[in-house]
Amino acid sequence: MRFLFLVLLTTGVIYGQQQPIEFPHNTHMDQGLECVDCHSTADTAAAAELPSVTKCMLCHEKIAVDAPGVAELREFAKRGHEIPWIRVYRFEELAAVKFRHAAHVQSGINCVECHGDVGEMTVAMPVIKHTMGTCVNCHRKNQASDDCVVCHY
Repeated sequence: MRFLFLVLLTTGVIYGQQQPIEFPHNTHMDQGLECVDCHSTADTAAAAELPSVTKCMLCHEKIAVDAPGVAELREFAKRGHEIPWIRVYRFEELAAVKFRHAAHVQSGINCVECHGDVGEMTVAMPVIKHTMGTCVNCHRKNQASDDCVVCHY
């Protein structure tokens, strides 16, 4: 049991973690949505925010009201509670990484490069292992600085 806890602690990701509401990314992408439609700060801020219940209800007040998960969504909205989404990707605090989504999006880095093809997934899963090596290789490939202070504080 200690080993499992250590693995979860060091990776920062719980693989296969069940989200509080089923969210089929592929269905939403098939409707023409883009990542920034739900993760609206990905291109303007450091973090890509997880969508609020209010944002979800902007569409689901009238669209796909009988779809799986929408009844649960409506209950969160009715109670005035945010959906306790579980992050799929994050950097561990010990890594001292100051990752900035906006800088990457504004540089033309497609979400797929770091997150995999989430638009084809029914459930978002971590398919790309974020290590210093993957980041440094990408920086070099895209002729971005690989100075330590660019990513670490």
